[in-house]
Amino acid sequence: MEKKYIDYATAIVRDFLDLRTGDALSINTDERDLEFARLIAQTALPVTDVTVKILVIENGKPSQVLEFDPAPPAHLPKSAVMLRLSHEKTINQEGHLIDIVVEQDDMGALQKLGHLADPLVLDRRIAVPWCVASVFDDDDEAWDSLLSTLDVGVSSLSLASRYRSRRLEDMNLAEMVIHGPATDLGLTIAPSSRFVGGNQVLQSGREFICGIDFDRLSFNVDRSSAEGHARGTVMVMGKRQTVDLVFEGGRLVDWTHTPELDRILEFDENLKRIGYVSFRDNEVILNLGGALVEALDVLPESEELLPDFFNTSLYKITCSLERNLDVVCRDMGGIPHEIMKNGLFVE
Repeated sequence: MEKKYIDYATAIVRDFLDLRTGDALSINTDERDLEFARLIAQTALPVTDVTVKILVIENGKPSQVLEFDPAPPAHLPKSAVMLRLSHEKTINQEGHLIDIVVEQDDMGALQKLGHLADPLVLDRRIAVPWCVASVFDDDDEAWDSLLSTLDVGVSSLSLASRYRSRRLEDMNLAEMVIHGPATDLGLTIAPSSRFVGGNQVLQSGREFICGIDFDRLSFNVDRSSAEGHARGTVMVMGKRQTVDLVFEGGRLVDWTHTPELDRILEFDENLKRIGYVSFRDNEVILNLGGALVEALDVLPESEELLPDFFNTSLYKITCSLERNLDVVCRDMGGIPHEIMKNGLFVE
């Protein structure tokens, strides 16, 4: 198998899940990624010394379970660890397919095509280490981005992400302005919003990384706050489109019209409002639609108790803004803080 897969499997075992002796690893995978799942299992066995199970999923249903055993004598399982291989495939379909999906209100098809956010489940936090590892088709750009992350070092990027999240939360930020050649957008940061990344900590104190975008920090915004305009790219029905967006009173009031984007925006009025923002060096993403449960400072007991600023849409459109942006925030006392300059974090 190619070296990039070997390096990726090693990173999943060593850096993302931080597997240890006694961990019982379970891997869920589609049939097309079974060979890579096998590689991960063989990489994990010398570390965990416990049977690794692979659950093969076909058309959304389990089709077979494979077990890989270490050389005897093996350790007894001490804890469970989960891994899901998510195959990222570029979908090249003509615009007429979206008409079929929209008219039939086929939520399953929409989810498969990547237009649905995670369901809003308030108690969904999981009690074991888990990771969703993306596997790409022959997408050089995606692989180059992943491999550059591995080259820089997962541990160093993870440390920087945790430092930045704590620093931003300590600032008690209230407002944000994102500025660039074709972008001038103001937002209100949700009260007591957490800046969350891929670093997860269980109640036991064990840490792990839940996905390849672990160094991307995300925070909720007040869904009624966006004012201004922004330029970026959106992926709709497998088509990457450059768009200009105009917001007033938190609502998307004008945009670069395309048949695909127009039809998606018809689904839910809340898709025209920003739920959360994600950023890391050289990347700022507006997430139109649902907000992040994980970024709430206090988790309510029911959806009815969610704060007014929270965008509850089950749909999501991601818009990657232009590069080399400046980001300036104001804290609760009105003091300005420069967060990013020319696309890079100041600290």
